[in-house]
Amino acid sequence: MTQTPNAPAGPIDLPKGADAQGLLDWFAYMRKNWPVSWDETRQAWHVFSYRDYQTVTTNPLTFSSDFTSVFPVPSELALLMGPGTIGGIDPPRHAPLRKLVSQAFTPRRIAQMELRIGQITADVLDQVRDQDRIDIASDLAYPLPVTVIAELLGIPTKDHEKFREWVDIILSNEGLEYPNLPDDFTETVGPAIEEWSEFLYAQIAHKRAEPKDDLISGLCAAEVDGRKLTDEEVVNIVALLLTAGHISSATLLSNLFLVLEEHPQAQAAVRADRSLVPGVIEETLRYRSPFNCIFRILNEDTDILGHPMRKGQMVIAWIASANRDTEVFTDPDTFDIRRESNKHLAFGHGIHHCLGAFLARLEAKVFLNQTLDQFTEFRIDHVGVEFYDADQLTARRLPVQVVRDGRHPK
Repeated sequence: MTQTPNAPAGPIDLPKGADAQGLLDWFAYMRKNWPVSWDETRQAWHVFSYRDYQTVTTNPLTFSSDFTSVFPVPSELALLMGPGTIGGIDPPRHAPLRKLVSQAFTPRRIAQMELRIGQITADVLDQVRDQDRIDIASDLAYPLPVTVIAELLGIPTKDHEKFREWVDIILSNEGLEYPNLPDDFTETVGPAIEEWSEFLYAQIAHKRAEPKDDLISGLCAAEVDGRKLTDEEVVNIVALLLTAGHISSATLLSNLFLVLEEHPQAQAAVRADRSLVPGVIEETLRYRSPFNCIFRILNEDTDILGHPMRKGQMVIAWIASANRDTEVFTDPDTFDIRRESNKHLAFGHGIHHCLGAFLARLEAKVFLNQTLDQFTEFRIDHVGVEFYDADQLTARRLPVQVVRDGRHPK
């Protein structure tokens, strides 16, 4: 890694297989000593501070989100990484597309879903009403967001199960870690993506012919300066909602249980005062961000971060590190649900701020209130907990022993 004169110590590599604490220790050291550093092994720049993360995300013409020149998109991934994938395009193309999507994906439309989200959450909880031991991740946190998004899109109820099957295959397959595709990607994920794509195109054709009060119809009808979304763009936007949007929501819901068990005083406080629910959600987003980092590629040479960077080099900006920056957050390693200033970056920053942030917060509010009502106590079986990666960011299995109040019979 690049050396800086008079630095107290040299930069260190992220320990291989580092767990959550190892990652946080690395962040703390690098933020203090090497907030911007070159990683020879990964051939990428690391960015650790809050301020520098904002610099990366507010200069999209320099720090580009479009990797197609470096990693051409294979046909099997066109649905997920095509022209409507807002997260993968830069200005000037980005703004008109974002405006079109924003016309349909409005906070008002999502807010109207609150009662229905409440019913969906109750239905999901009803599926485990006779169980004292449940898996928060697979039984609750995973099915809730995909069901909500399916209804928001206007997917017919009879197709929900098949819709979930496609999403399951796509989200659970490591082949989405593009460009590192597994050898059997074409045979495994490829068919699911193709079927899902055909289904979505058919839905779009139906909505264009017979519009309803749903998101797909809204996307089809959106128009700015005479410009409308193409079918391909609508499909790519829907795919984005069902990948990045679903992962962030499901991770947040599981993380609520992890942080509240870890901090019993916070749990007791929110049980006694439900006005603290929003504070719990925001602090969970900061303390255990759904995504660790973002990737950008340099469109041009620059020294905007104090180091000579070259066109074509990769930049990794660490959200989870920025959210622990002592220059911005008081006692950042403390979980504080009454934190007065919580300008975390869990949903990104700048032009690519997550479109689904409002929906994720709404789902979390409904979910947390209902689970606190249902479960008067819960205890995580940490021996049985599994995470997708060593960094312990996203739970694959989160077994919990629950105690229900007498008002909620088994």
